[in-house]
Amino acid sequence: MKRHLFGAATALVLSIASATAAPVGEFSDHRDIGKPRHAGTTTYDAATSSYRITGGGQNMWAARDDFQYAYKQMSGDFRATVDLKFTSPTPKQGDPGFLHRKGGIVVRQDLDTVSAYVDVLRMGNEQMSIQYRETKGGLTHLIWLNTPHQDTVRLEKLGDYFYLSVLGADGKLRRAGGSFKVKLSGSYYFGLGVCPHDDNITETMEFSTLRIEPGRPAGFPAQSTLQTMSVANQVEQIAVVSSTAGISDAAWSADGKSLTYRSGGASWRVSSNVDTPAAPEKIAAPDAGPRQNANWIYYSDAKSGKLWRVRANGSERTQVTTDTATRDFAPHVSPDGRWVVYAAAPATVAAGRNSDLEIRLLPVEANGSPTVGRTLLAAKPYGGPAILASNPWAPDSRSFAFVSSEPGR
Repeated sequence: MKRHLFGAATALVLSIASATAAPVGEFSDHRDIGKPRHAGTTTYDAATSSYRITGGGQNMWAARDDFQYAYKQMSGDFRATVDLKFTSPTPKQGDPGFLHRKGGIVVRQDLDTVSAYVDVLRMGNEQMSIQYRETKGGLTHLIWLNTPHQDTVRLEKLGDYFYLSVLGADGKLRRAGGSFKVKLSGSYYFGLGVCPHDDNITETMEFSTLRIEPGRPAGFPAQSTLQTMSVANQVEQIAVVSSTAGISDAAWSADGKSLTYRSGGASWRVSSNVDTPAAPEKIAAPDAGPRQNANWIYYSDAKSGKLWRVRANGSERTQVTTDTATRDFAPHVSPDGRWVVYAAAPATVAAGRNSDLEIRLLPVEANGSPTVGRTLLAAKPYGGPAILASNPWAPDSRSFAFVSSEPGR
């Protein structure tokens, strides 16, 4: 009798699971992630091959997410491309969603509100961003893309690395730079999501011409990306410009409103403000950048793989980094003398080799002494010896620049 009861209970559970699943298009289900005040919906129009997703929720940010999600389980590498546009009215300027309503391709380890994830989002301020949370319950990080073209996006997963492509001026998809590493174990969820950034309303986005293909390691030339980061905001970066011809000699302008660099045998200037995306302009020569603070000279000791500092006259030589797991290099003091930015590679990686890196910030006290043991992790790009420019600091010491490259290149 117990066996019959168990079998009946199992059948009931399966029946309930089948009833609650809501396949739509090629997705196996859709649901609200988190607890949006207003329930979301997802519909599919087979005639136009388009999805219409209406989502509620406070945000997809920090350590938790609230949004409407259409999804299916996948594994392995992929290349996904979709056209996307908001169809709901633009919120009023000053409303929460005016700048930060969002929708796009979303990849999650699980369906928990605090899941590790990667997404590429079209934002309310007509900007494109790529967000990621490396670990369950961790903080979200974001890379803003300097592009005026937001109608079509592509997200690629190759191993543990993710890449974003956007339309170029010629209408062709091109890697946008700012690739990063997020390890998703086993199968994961792939789908489309929408969040209004305002729990009092909903937003609707239309997704069309969704194409999901196997990941392709080849197909794009190697990219270098000039990125910037604010000292005060270590969860956001800006991918200012990306190039297949290499990037070197990057420096800030005297007013901090632009950056100059060399690429493809020429010099270029590009705006540092992602709010007003513009193409780089060719110039005669790159700027020299702000004058660095010269009270102390910081350098990387080849034997120990650690950072040291010394007075200009050679006195008071002192070790300032001590992490035995890393090889530290490329230290640069901010113009105001309050920070040292440097790169850290795994100690097992030989000097001169590209690898996963960490960009770290070392605070300097008012008396000029570095606060050993209080190093801050700023970013985790992939790159090599030239990741930090010869003069990476902005004139006001509030931001710095670095040049990342693509893994495996």
